[in-house]
Amino acid sequence: MPKSPGGALLQAFSIERGTSVPIYRQLDASLRRLILEGTLAAGQKLPSTRELAQDLGLSRITVKSVYEQLIAEGYVQAKTGAGTFVADGLEIETKPEIWRARQKLTMPDIEISERAQTIMSSKASVRYGETEPFRPGVPALELFPTRIWNKYLLDAMTSRNRQNLSYGEVNGSSALRASIVRHLADARGMQVDADQIIITSGAQQAFVLIAFVLLSRGDTVWYENPGHIAGRDVMQIMGSNVAPVPIDGEGFDLQFAQRTHAKPSLIFTTPSHQQPLGVTMSLGRRLALLNYAKENDCWIIEDDYDSEFRYRGRPLPALSALDSERRVFYVGTFSKSMFAAMRLGYVVVPPALADSFAKARNLLGQSSSAVVEQALSRFMDEGRFVEHIRKMRRIYRERRDVLFECLTRDCSAFLEPQETDAGMHMLAWLKNGLGDQDVHRALLDAGIESLPLSVYCIEPLERKGIVLGFSGADTRRIPRLTKRIADVLASL
Repeated sequence: MPKSPGGALLQAFSIERGTSVPIYRQLDASLRRLILEGTLAAGQKLPSTRELAQDLGLSRITVKSVYEQLIAEGYVQAKTGAGTFVADGLEIETKPEIWRARQKLTMPDIEISERAQTIMSSKASVRYGETEPFRPGVPALELFPTRIWNKYLLDAMTSRNRQNLSYGEVNGSSALRASIVRHLADARGMQVDADQIIITSGAQQAFVLIAFVLLSRGDTVWYENPGHIAGRDVMQIMGSNVAPVPIDGEGFDLQFAQRTHAKPSLIFTTPSHQQPLGVTMSLGRRLALLNYAKENDCWIIEDDYDSEFRYRGRPLPALSALDSERRVFYVGTFSKSMFAAMRLGYVVVPPALADSFAKARNLLGQSSSAVVEQALSRFMDEGRFVEHIRKMRRIYRERRDVLFECLTRDCSAFLEPQETDAGMHMLAWLKNGLGDQDVHRALLDAGIESLPLSVYCIEPLERKGIVLGFSGADTRRIPRLTKRIADVLASL
């Protein structure tokens, strides 16, 4: 069996500190290059994560994350008790000199569409593979009742009605849509019909459908600044003029938008828990926004991404619950309340547009499973969803409190955490002129995830900050992690 590479081979790794490229990406690129060149041959054993981390002076978590990504993509294989090996059967050129010669060939210019060029510049990202604290938007996956959920999945698979194994209904399962109607009435004060609900593969598909159906090139969209990243980029890809609107103490600054920007076709808001600042839109501002939409014949997106998790009193009624004119597109998701791999969300649309949205969903890709839709419907109808939310609300409240206390104790010289009454993340303002991108990269190299506030912005804010998700962080680990954050910030 080939030995683990080491010694001179480590010289092939190009790890440069202090650059804009995160260290985990540099390590990932170096390993891929060695495999594709054939320097690391099929069946070759890689160093253990501990050895490589020690030899390169990196965090073991960083090395482990890179290995897991290479395993997921099939470059390497993990063998229990033996180690990690270069995968067999890769169709690559094993002679380094041939590979390098090919790299020198002049490639023809490849033109991609204007829309694809916009996509390439998107700041939206998903961390595939294993995540580390404090990645925003990650629920407590270890506490999800998988055994109970698997029972509902199995029932949906083995039902006498095998329609679940086909494409399902054009606008999503009628049973699930009815379950969502009951949930919205109880939890969000909304009175809607099941025919208004379109099942999607998460909130992002809902934003794509809204943009596809409603927006034409050149239309103006008023958009929260800072605000939801991927939703914003979808509007830009569709050729819209995305106009930034600041957030004040009452939420979306409607007066600023009216003074500064052209009349919109669409307004994007997160009124229950503004993403990422955490502000709750006041009742007066909600009513003013609805009145403006009515008088100016425009639409509103209400992204209610984590409304289930409110830690003071009951969840507030949705903006849509106040909407007598049916101007609001209400977007909900189960990625935050349950788990992202479920790939289920929904959008509540005005009755007159339900058919257009259903056909657009069919054309752009249904993407959701009829089996999972049926399982989720029963999970909700039999009280399991509410039971899970109640449990998570208690646990997330505790994790929020511990994170705030530990950040205040350990990191007060470097950042100022903001208290929050809702949601799954906490904003921390940076002190001493620290840059949020620098802090984000340094924390990532130390095995701690976050998001820089600047990636949420169309126009930069005066203050810099980082967004820390507490819902996926075990309470017992938080004190150690905040001490590590303090050490990293001190080193900057």
